[in-house]
Amino acid sequence: MNLPKSGETIIIGKSIDGREIALSAYGSGALPILLMGGVHGDESEGFLLVERFQEALAQGELDAGDAVTLYVVPRMNPDGCANLRRTNGRNVDLNRNLPTKDWSGEFKNVRYYPGAAAGSEPESELTLQLVDAIQPAAIFSMHSYENAMINFNGDCEDLATAMSAHNKLPPKGDIGYPTPGSLGTYTGWERAIPTITLEILRGQEPDAVWKQHAQGLLAGIQYYTNHPRPAAK
Repeated sequence: MNLPKSGETIIIGKSIDGREIALSAYGSGALPILLMGGVHGDESEGFLLVERFQEALAQGELDAGDAVTLYVVPRMNPDGCANLRRTNGRNVDLNRNLPTKDWSGEFKNVRYYPGAAAGSEPESELTLQLVDAIQPAAIFSMHSYENAMINFNGDCEDLATAMSAHNKLPPKGDIGYPTPGSLGTYTGWERAIPTITLEILRGQEPDAVWKQHAQGLLAGIQYYTNHPRPAAK
């Protein structure tokens, strides 16, 4: 996969229903960071935060710093986002579709349908390609949940704690239920890439989300510029 240069936006692929998936880059530092939104299309708190964060970067209101190259995909599941639906255009929960060691085709609720096979969806294929191409030092995925938290996967509780100092949400290494096929399992636990799933309070107004989370997200993105990174597997 080709990656954009700083200030560029490229189309890296299309969804099941043919919607474009865009990737933007900000900065040209040695520390690559991946920021994603819209994996679950009914969690608009997440993808709207990412889009506003992009706008602030583009207008110079925020700066990730000279040491960072920030790659941003605001809507990883554009079909779901367009329809405010959790799943993609084939009714697959993309956060249960990645090829983790614990992936299973079994499900009890159609909201969590993991797909016909691990990695079966084009959006999942693009996610895997992004991780391989970027080799990120950390990944941040924006979601929302009734029980707001900073869910950390991998050896990155310190990173989550640094973000918590700004947004006051509790850092938790376990969201409270199994998540086979999830990004946190695939990159965080299985590949030792620090992975933060920010669970914003479901139903929170966009301005309140921005006020609570913008600086914490920026602090997370910059964290490994002056703190040691966990050892890679």
